[in-house]
Amino acid sequence: MTTPNESLDDVRMRAEAGDARAQYLLAAKLSGAGKKKEAERWLAAAAEQGFGDALYTLATRRLDHDGLNEAADMLARASKKGSSPAQRLLGVLAAMGLGCERDWREAIRLVMSSAKAGDPAAMRELAMLLFAGDRDDPDGAALLAAAAPQDPVAAAVAVRRYCEGRAFTDAQAANTQLNFLERARYPHAAFLRKVFAKAGAAAPQSPAAPDWTRISDKLSNEPAVPSLAAEKLCDTPPARVFRSAYTPEECEYVIAASARRLAPSTIVDPHTGATMQDAYRTSLTAILALVDLDLALVMVNRRLAALARRPPEKAECLGVLYYAPGKEYRPHCDWLPPGPEFERGGQRAATGLIYLNEDYEGGETRFTVPDLAFKGRIGDVLVFENLNKNGDPDPASRHEGVAVRSGEKWLGSTWFREKNYRH
Repeated sequence: MTTPNESLDDVRMRAEAGDARAQYLLAAKLSGAGKKKEAERWLAAAAEQGFGDALYTLATRRLDHDGLNEAADMLARASKKGSSPAQRLLGVLAAMGLGCERDWREAIRLVMSSAKAGDPAAMRELAMLLFAGDRDDPDGAALLAAAAPQDPVAAAVAVRRYCEGRAFTDAQAANTQLNFLERARYPHAAFLRKVFAKAGAAAPQSPAAPDWTRISDKLSNEPAVPSLAAEKLCDTPPARVFRSAYTPEECEYVIAASARRLAPSTIVDPHTGATMQDAYRTSLTAILALVDLDLALVMVNRRLAALARRPPEKAECLGVLYYAPGKEYRPHCDWLPPGPEFERGGQRAATGLIYLNEDYEGGETRFTVPDLAFKGRIGDVLVFENLNKNGDPDPASRHEGVAVRSGEKWLGSTWFREKNYRH
């Protein structure tokens, strides 16, 4: 048995004796110390012995166009060894048909297996899928309540559900979860505390234990994408708005799932095609890559693609943007210059934006040629075309993220390519 607090010498001794768990822990310690080459050797040794966490780690590095089949195989082996992260990620691949046949029921089976074993992340993603069918689903509420004390994403959604007056919520539990989020320095906790203080008191409601057979039946089919009417914003560029496309708790889920991944935003150098940081764009961004997805986020992406009238395979990874006061993205177009990234999936034909909150001043999305500003309410979606009818970049799509004057702005953003981007 090894523990993270063991000395490096103790762990090395166990690793050299053939302990796969020690080999994995030694790899982590060496990597943290900057000894990458030696760390890789021990990680490979642990994986060769079939250690689940090592297989999962190696699989996450192969989630590209050429390595998907190998990654899926590694995840399947890791799943059989009891790795819950591998099981959940394998579920994502099954839901998306990447590296394996597309199979929604298999995806649900895999995630349910992790949830039954007590994985809070698996519980809360199943809960979100259930809430997509019924915002007051009792099994979803039970799963979320079980996950919230251990998982900040679940806690954030649970607090938001209480603030929205959903069934099976109560003030005491929500306050406990909010305290947990504040200790974890969740960046949206201050807003939730403000909304919590204004929420009306309701009689405490405790859901019964989740019924796994009933959950399996309810999730046997992929959640339907709701049919929403489009509201025309302008003709040039073609832009349309979908009101309340996502619920407040779905928006909170996206914020919470991305919060710990935030980093300074980048732009694409128009001359070299390379990404770089620049004062032109001062927000923070979290890119939810394939390794970061779960089934709830898969459905968030799928809904946005449906609203954009694009196949999900043409979507880049969802980016979550955070704008503090004074932060902005100056006028720009979303087109790509010639280069490897352009060759991979063609031009960025359309942009889809999810407005994840509304408690801020300023921060409008403004088109510069028609001089039209739009500020979505929470859960609204804006989709606009970047190319004209001839397939050429449309100058009318030039837009900016106006500087936020007060409060904090959260925005989901996806670019849709001309060709398949995922695989």
